[in-house]
Amino acid sequence: MLDIHYSDTWADPGHQTKPAAWEGLDFPTLVDSVYTYTNAVVRRFRDEGVLPAYVQIGNEIDGGFLWDEGRVGWPGSEWDTPAQWSQFTQLLSAAAAAVRDSLPPDGRPRIVVHVADGCDNARSRWFYDDVFATGVDFDVIGLSFYPWWHGTLDDLRGNLGDLSERYGKEIQVVETAYPWTLDGNDATGNFVTEPGQLHPGYPATPEGQLDFLRDALAAIEGTPGGLGTGFIYWEPDFLSLPDGPPNPYENLILFDLDGNALPALGFAAP
Repeated sequence: MLDIHYSDTWADPGHQTKPAAWEGLDFPTLVDSVYTYTNAVVRRFRDEGVLPAYVQIGNEIDGGFLWDEGRVGWPGSEWDTPAQWSQFTQLLSAAAAAVRDSLPPDGRPRIVVHVADGCDNARSRWFYDDVFATGVDFDVIGLSFYPWWHGTLDDLRGNLGDLSERYGKEIQVVETAYPWTLDGNDATGNFVTEPGQLHPGYPATPEGQLDFLRDALAAIEGTPGGLGTGFIYWEPDFLSLPDGPPNPYENLILFDLDGNALPALGFAAP
C-alpha cells in the first residue's frame, strides 16, 4: 500500500498541513495540484515496476486534509459545514480520479479512504455518510485500531459490522499494533508504558502480541459479507538505535530490543 499524506510532514487527525509548495494557491489550482501530483506519483511507481496494490489518499483524514481548505473538523465543529465538506470532497475526488486515470482499469491500484478511530461508530458514520453522499469514488474503507487509544476488539467488531452493512464496501484495518513489552530502550517515552493501557486478556509479551494479532485478524475476517479483508501492521521495524531518531514505538514493533524477530512477525507478514 502507498499512503500519500499530502503534507511535508506526518499527517494525522490533529495535523493535516498542506505542503509549503501549495500554500497560497487558490482553490481550483489546489484541486488541480492534488490531481496532477497524485497521478504523477502513481505513474512513477508503475514506471519503476513497483506499482502498489492499494493507494491511500490521505492519512487518517476524518478531520479532512490539506487544511484549511479541506478541513471538516469533528461533528458539530466550526469546520463541519456544507461549504467545507464540499471543498474536502472535491479535493478527495480529485485524488481518487488521479489514481483511476493513471492506468487502464485492469491495472489500477485500489483506493483507500482512511479514518483514525476504528472503534467510534458515530464518527465513522458521520464521516463516511458525507463521503458516500457526494459520490467520492473509492474501493476500501480504512480504519486505524490501537486499543490503548480507540477501544476493544468488541468495539472494533461492532463498528466493522455496522459499516459493512451500511455501505457494502470492503474494509481493512490499515494501522494496528500491540506491545510485546512495557520496557524501553532509549530516553524517549513510549506510547504504551502502563498495564492499564493493555487490552484485557493480552499481556505485553511476545505471546500476548501474537494472540492479539490473531484475534484482531479473526475479528476483521468475521465482518459480515466477507468484507473485512485484513490489516496492516504499523510500524513493524522501527528499531531503537543508538544514533537513531527518538523512538516512542520500540516496544510495539515485531522485533525485540536486540533486533531479533518476534513470533508475531511471521504471522503478520504478507
